Amino acid sequence: MSRYSQELTYGLTDQIAPPVRETRIGVCAAYCGECGDLIRDVQSGCAQLQGRKFAQSGGCQLMLAVGIVSSLTNVVVIVHSPLGCCSGFVGMGGVRKTTRSSRGKSSEDFIWIHTNLDELDVVNGGEKKLREAILYAEKEYHPDAIVIANGCVPGIIGDDIDSIVTELDPRLSAKLVPIHCEGFKSRYVASGYDSAYHGVLRHLVDPKVKERSAIPEENEQRDALEKWKISRTVNIFNVGSNSNGDEVELSRIVAALGLTPRVLPLNATLDDLAHIGEAALNVSICATHDDYLLGHLQERFGTPYIIDTLPIGIRSTNRWLREIAKYFHLEEEAERVIKLENDALNKALEPYRETLKGKKVYVGGGETRILTTAAFFKDDLGMELVGIKAHNVDRFVEEIVEELHDPKLHITVAAGQPAEELAVINVLKPDLYVGHQGANGWVTRLGVPNIPLFGMAFNYMGYSGAFELARKAAKALKNTNFVKNISANVELPLTREWFERDTKLNIKETENI
Repeated sequence: MSRYSQELTYGLTDQIAPPVRETRIGVCAAYCGECGDLIRDVQSGCAQLQGRKFAQSGGCQLMLAVGIVSSLTNVVVIVHSPLGCCSGFVGMGGVRKTTRSSRGKSSEDFIWIHTNLDELDVVNGGEKKLREAILYAEKEYHPDAIVIANGCVPGIIGDDIDSIVTELDPRLSAKLVPIHCEGFKSRYVASGYDSAYHGVLRHLVDPKVKERSAIPEENEQRDALEKWKISRTVNIFNVGSNSNGDEVELSRIVAALGLTPRVLPLNATLDDLAHIGEAALNVSICATHDDYLLGHLQERFGTPYIIDTLPIGIRSTNRWLREIAKYFHLEEEAERVIKLENDALNKALEPYRETLKGKKVYVGGGETRILTTAAFFKDDLGMELVGIKAHNVDRFVEEIVEELHDPKLHITVAAGQPAEELAVINVLKPDLYVGHQGANGWVTRLGVPNIPLFGMAFNYMGYSGAFELARKAAKALKNTNFVKNISANVELPLTREWFERDTKLNIKETENI
């Protein structure tokens, strides 16, 4: 669904934390059935009231929120929580270095400090430890910003991190950014994005006062030039799962319209964030990731925005580019670019279509990404789409689901839940699985060839990304001996009874907490 504005009200940055997604957009996180039934149940509100009888871990808001803010240049992150909340941070540091280096940015270490709350702190409070950590970060590292990620425990015991920020902020050179990403507040892990951007909007999106010349004519010329530049600037909002190759490709096709693309906010400097409002149009590539941020930016700076589709595959990339061109009245230019790109891409895809046609594919991951990826395999490569698994489903993808033109298509809605997903895959028996890297190890044990849904070093988006995605799929099916050997020698920790049980029986109606 294309939109240049949103009917939701976002003016909530006077509050210390954003509203949870349950109340803001109404998200479904538990479902097992058919696409046609899901859309009906989402529209009626029934899907939002479903839960599980048995559930495995499904991700943490704190990890997603820290993934956003830790990408920023010269930032120190303080995690205020027990030590276990940082169990995945070593890998996050490697990802940060790789992604920044691939973009030609300074290869900074991921500097994070932990308050290491223990049982005594639960009784007495952890504010003293947090205050000491903030002062240490300022003295030792001299960052541009110190981000405080508040975990579940301090949220439960009532540590007032905002009061500490108010107390210390005038004494420090670094900007203090509290992030309320307590996981117990929402069942939807993607709420971590809202928490991160809420803190960024309150404390880092701070337009600088521009210097003025003493000569009025110079100011007029400078203002006119700046206004013209802004009128051609398009902010492309990146996500944690896209690569530098994706950003280069999307910037390339936007620039082909004669516009000036600018990619942010991940990996940006604080100065980049200060100028985020200087654009004619903000363009999303993932509604799940940034609708909260774009809505706020429209209210603050008056910048219209587009949330439509994720530009993966031929049809979705064409549509994404047309919506941008439509805003600037560049429809003719867009059609010329699309024809040129489509002709070249379709010719390049021919050998892969021969390999992939008729093969069964199952796609699992973030809602917008899996739907556009699934449509590409089904419509452009001729594969048989047997099922999809979305981390969550909300109103932003209703139209994309309907455009699959398969109301009987099997769909599971689950963040994580590998046991449930494996049971579904065992029944559907796809020739190829496309999903998150964390799930690929489990699927390999099942004997199903697979490729990752995204990768920090690979290109998936735009026209060149479509070619690379088809090439990866064909390569995975060319030689399947590896997954066959793994499946024959490594057992899954699931019983035969679990695989024989109907996964729909695991879904139950619950309270909308």
